[in-house]
Order: sequence, then structure tokens, then C-alpha cells
Amino acid sequence: MPVVAFDVKDFEERGYPAKRLQELLPSLGMEAEIAESGEIKIETMPNRPDLLDFIGIIRALDHFTGKRSPRENFYKIEKEPVLVIDVDPSVKKIRPYIAGIVAENVDFSGNLLKYAINFTNKFTETYGRKRRKLALGIHNLDRIKGNITYAAAEEGKMTPLDESGEVSFSDVLKKNEKGIEYGGMYSSQKKPKLPFIKDGEKVLAVIPIVQCEQTRAKEDTKNIFIDITGTSEVAVENAANLIAAALIYSGATIYPVTVNYRKSAVQTPEFKEKQMKMSLRRAEFTLGVALGRHNVVGLANKMGYTAAKYGNSIVFFVPPYRLDVISERDLIEDVAIAFGYDNITPLPVTGVADGLAQDTAEQENRLATSMVGLGYTEAINSILTNEITNFENVQHKYKEGEYVQIADAKTEQTTMVRTDIVPCLMQNLSISTNEKMPQRLFEIGRVFSLDGSTIRESSKLAFVAEHSRANFSEIRSSVEAMLKLSRIDDYKIEATNDASYIEGRCAKVVSNGSTLGIFGEIHPKVLSRFGLEEPVVAAELVIIKEIRYEV
Repeated sequence: MPVVAFDVKDFEERGYPAKRLQELLPSLGMEAEIAESGEIKIETMPNRPDLLDFIGIIRALDHFTGKRSPRENFYKIEKEPVLVIDVDPSVKKIRPYIAGIVAENVDFSGNLLKYAINFTNKFTETYGRKRRKLALGIHNLDRIKGNITYAAAEEGKMTPLDESGEVSFSDVLKKNEKGIEYGGMYSSQKKPKLPFIKDGEKVLAVIPIVQCEQTRAKEDTKNIFIDITGTSEVAVENAANLIAAALIYSGATIYPVTVNYRKSAVQTPEFKEKQMKMSLRRAEFTLGVALGRHNVVGLANKMGYTAAKYGNSIVFFVPPYRLDVISERDLIEDVAIAFGYDNITPLPVTGVADGLAQDTAEQENRLATSMVGLGYTEAINSILTNEITNFENVQHKYKEGEYVQIADAKTEQTTMVRTDIVPCLMQNLSISTNEKMPQRLFEIGRVFSLDGSTIRESSKLAFVAEHSRANFSEIRSSVEAMLKLSRIDDYKIEATNDASYIEGRCAKVVSNGSTLGIFGEIHPKVLSRFGLEEPVVAAELVIIKEIRYEV
């Protein structure tokens, strides 16, 4: 879950003292932790990028408490564009889309500028997939001369943030801190063309790496230009709407920007009215409570919607910053949040027969009991993960089409369905480095792979042990114990190689000609990627053969 940090005093100045925050934020699906220093860390929902922003959280609190009611036509954009962006064809195959926002009377006083910068970083790291899908920059509008050109070139010059002189684009990649961090996305090109924006006099930013010093936004800056670039036109335009809405709520005036592509022109941001109907009957059936049409309108207001009765349905007017609202189910979820989950009484599940455990469940329970007897603690992880944890951190190569990806993933933490369990357990160890040794964890769960249009699903047992004396003999004895418990007597243990394990200290289990699993001592490079200092041994065994089904 994304975590953002603010100063409690800034909430107190807006009428939300610490104690009140700790009551309200969980009701909105967020968790808060307040340090002695006065810093509050808030764990937000991955599907709500608007809550990564301080103003976004204030807005959610204002509506939820009734301090400010949502109003129709509140989010307005001035009609006349004040800036033009000309898009050069050179960016088409690199980063083709751009949006712009001009805002006047912006308030960056106190911590607000820091919060705005932190938002851009967190937003582009999560929603923007580490700036690959989307990135943005904030500029002092009063320092921009003329209109903007968006283009790409192998070389050019600019003055990066915190520097006093011009440097070349190649030096930005090689020597600048952000260039080293983010320039890798262009490493596949022999002579990389870097996208950039410039005004009539200077380069304003090399995208998505660094902005120029001349247009740096400061606390006394009142007028700003925001550029948003990316590989998805929808993502870029949605981000522009989200950011513009937050600026309007904070009191700024928004002007559109004309973006001239080669064959078309658009204006950004553009708030298109979005209306969605919610069946009152379906909402009441889903939640198991009697809501009433009048009450639902009030609940909608608490979540930032304006709403109206329409026959047996409720029409919701979705504000432009709610990028997560896609279907009626999202509306019902928000109604449930506003109503309060604590106010919904659970009902018993009724049936005509007693349930019986499946044979596979009995086997899994038997294995789990035995693992606990061997000194292991059960871990329960989501089957959703990401390519870095599942593949890169354990030094495994991967190709699209060999694993199940999540379409339109909302966060970089959950972009795929896992293919192995050991990486998840390694991640568990990495977040519990302060715990006493030894640490021993196991998990029994499902893994998935993709072969063309066929999904392969199987059940696996994986376990890891971390301590100063962890070695191959320890993990082998545990593997053999579990094989015997699974009544697998006809097996062989053969030497093998795997990038996750130390060469010569890795083996596979073979039975009836098929490989049941692999185990050994984890490679030092893998330990380093997970931030682990003690040796780790691991094993992963198939306990239920794969099921195949077409998609």
C-alpha cells in the first residue's frame, strides 16, 4: 500500500487534530501512524491516487465530515487557453503523449510546496510505474517565454535543478543523480533520443528525468505550468484532470493548454461530465441493509459525489479526480464506506447440508501441521505480486506471455499473478530483519503460469530458513521429511543449477521422470536484493499437479 507523510500541524490548522484523524482515516479505508516528531504517516488505498496528495486527503475529510458539501459545476476550467504545446513527430515512438495545466493563484506556502513535490514523486512511482508510463513536472509559469515544444533528440543542453551551468543531455544521463536512476529506460537504444520540452529560449526538462533550474517552483511562486507526459493518452489526460481538480479545491484558477499533435489538437485538462446509475435495490441486496433513496444521496455526498434520485436508481455525478470509479460496484463500495462497515450486521450463511473438506485441503492441512512441528511459521501472501519481486530479485529471466499479467494494474506492487512462492517468502524475511533469529517460514498456496492461451495452475509448498548456520543439509532433511509425509517414496535428489541458488548447493527432486521441486542455499546476490545479511536456505515443491484451462 502507498504510504505518504505529512505534518500533523497542517491537519490541525484545517480543523483535524491528531485524535480526530485517527478516528476518521480508518473509516475512509486508510491507516495512520503518528510519530513523536509530529509526523503522520498515512497508508492509502492503491486504487485512490487522489489520496496521495495532502489536498486530496483534506478534501476527502471535508466531504466525509460534512464540513464542505460537494457542489455541481464546482470544478471549472477557464475557457481560453493561455499556452500552446507543439508536439514534434520525433516523440511518437518514445513517449507520444503530453498534457499541460496552467494554474494561477497557487498556494505553496509552508509545507505545501514540499507536499506537492512529494505527490509528484509518489504519483509517478506508483500510478506512473516508476515514470515509465507517466511522469510530470511543475514549473514557474512566469519564467517561461513563449509557447512550448515537445520533441526528442540525441543531444542538447539544459541547466538541471540545483546546478548553475548548462550540461549536455549525455551528461544528464551519466552524471546527474536522476539521470542515473531513470535513464535506464532508454538504455536499449544505441543512440538514445531523449524527449524534452522547451520554450522559446531554453530546455525546461529532459523527460522523465530532470527539470531545469530556471523555472524551479518556490514557496512564493503563484503561477505554474505542469507538464504531464506518458505512453498512454488516457493515463496522461486522467492525471491532468486529477491534478487540476486538486488545485481548484485549494483555490487556484485553472486555464487549459492546447496540445497540437501532427494531425489533431486537444485541450487539457478537460472535465467531461461523468454520470453513473446505481440501483438502490442492488445496493441494498449487496450490503444487506435498508438504505432508502434519501439516505443514499447523503451517503454519496460524504464520498464527494453529488447525486440525485432517478426512479428506483440513484444518479451519481462522478468528480474528475475519481479515476478509480469504473462500474456500479465502485459506487456501492463507496456507499458502504460512508454507511460504515461497523454498522452492517453480518448474516449467517445457511445451507441444506454440511460442508466437507476436499482431499486436497486435508493434505494441505496435514503438511501445514508437519511444517509447524518442524519449527516453521505459516505465512499467507497474496497471489498477486510484481515482476521485480517474482523474477528480478531472484535472478530469474522472464518474457511476456509466459506469466499472467494484470490488465490496467493500478499499482506497481500488483502487476502479475505469481509463478513461485519462494520470492514472496523472501519478501517476508526482508521486512522482518529486526526479528530474532532463526526465522523459518512456510506457505502452501497456488501458483500460475501461462502457455499461449492456456493457464497452468498448481499447488506448492515452499519454505525458507534464515540464520547464521543455515545450510544445504538442513533444507535437504526438511525436504525429505515432507516427501515422506506426502507418501512420495519413489524419488531421486539430483544436482541442478538455478540462478536463485549457489552453484553446487542446489538440487532438484525428481519422481517418475518429472521434477517435483528445487531446494538449496540462496545466492548472495539474491540476499542482497532483499536486504538480508544472514544465510538463507529455501525449497519449493509441487504438492498438487497442475490444472490447465483455456482463457
